[in-house]
Amino acid sequence: MASLILDERDQQFVLHEMLEVEKICENPRFADFSKETFNMILTEAQKMAEEEILPILVEGDREGCKLVDGQVHVPKCYQRAYKLFCEGGWIGMSFSPEEGGQGIPESVKYAAIEWFYHNFAFIAYPFAAEGAAHLILTYGTQEQKKKYMEKMIRGVWGGTMALTEPNAGSDVGNLSTKAIRQSDGTYKLQGTKIFITAGDHDLVENVIQPVLARIEGDPAGTKGISLFIVPKYLVNEDGSLGRRNDYEIAKIEEKMGIHGSATCLMNFGDNNNCYAELLGEERQGMKIMFQMMNEARLAVGMQGLASAWNSRIPRRHVSPSSSTRM
Repeated sequence: MASLILDERDQQFVLHEMLEVEKICENPRFADFSKETFNMILTEAQKMAEEEILPILVEGDREGCKLVDGQVHVPKCYQRAYKLFCEGGWIGMSFSPEEGGQGIPESVKYAAIEWFYHNFAFIAYPFAAEGAAHLILTYGTQEQKKKYMEKMIRGVWGGTMALTEPNAGSDVGNLSTKAIRQSDGTYKLQGTKIFITAGDHDLVENVIQPVLARIEGDPAGTKGISLFIVPKYLVNEDGSLGRRNDYEIAKIEEKMGIHGSATCLMNFGDNNNCYAELLGEERQGMKIMFQMMNEARLAVGMQGLASAWNSRIPRRHVSPSSSTRM
């Protein structure tokens, strides 16, 4: 029986007949892979999707997320699926083994994750973390990579990106979140962000957020924006978790009818003690963030494709909100 999630024959045609993806194995970087291993990865992705991710689509949508005493709680059914997802190594598949990934080619990675996007509310949690980890890999210092990346790629810690503000949506240069320079080289952040997917949740021990802000005194507009790492819990030198950072989840917002997605409104620095580290160079925030934004654009394309395929999934798997409002 054909899968309800995607057209397997179409995927095989694109990968092997159209792209001839196995030719990439001639590159020494991918010499350990073959057509057979690529197909094995896709078979395992299908198994994970059909046995664990599809069955929680309706339940997660109906239960939704809850904000209790400042902590976001995701649908209970997500906990087992997330644990298995992390154990399967599905986060950071294309990161090199030295970085904690499997070194899978991007084309095969996207074919694998196509199996998961029918349940976007769930899959947004691990893949937001992957995008944030990729930013740290590309622009972070060696200390930042050591401090954050490995646990993000393993799924022990989450991640997201915080751009949008009440008065700075498409016009990101109009943002008002400010960064106050400290004598030790760190910063304190003050401001509000809205519509932050996976801004907080109880699937992980910590959430690491790249946040756009303007250092006090820097010019207006996009040229004056910098990017900062803002952890939910500060990380001690030995890797253990320190104090809770000074930001608040004010509410969970409605977005596209995906109730299992923790889309957060976040207030930073109400007590003037929101710790932040500069990521990359000052006033290069937009350039840096565009790496994650471009990855997100590919994800949105996958989400659109998956939403179209949702019409094939029987009603027992898809609740009204997830099928008509995504």
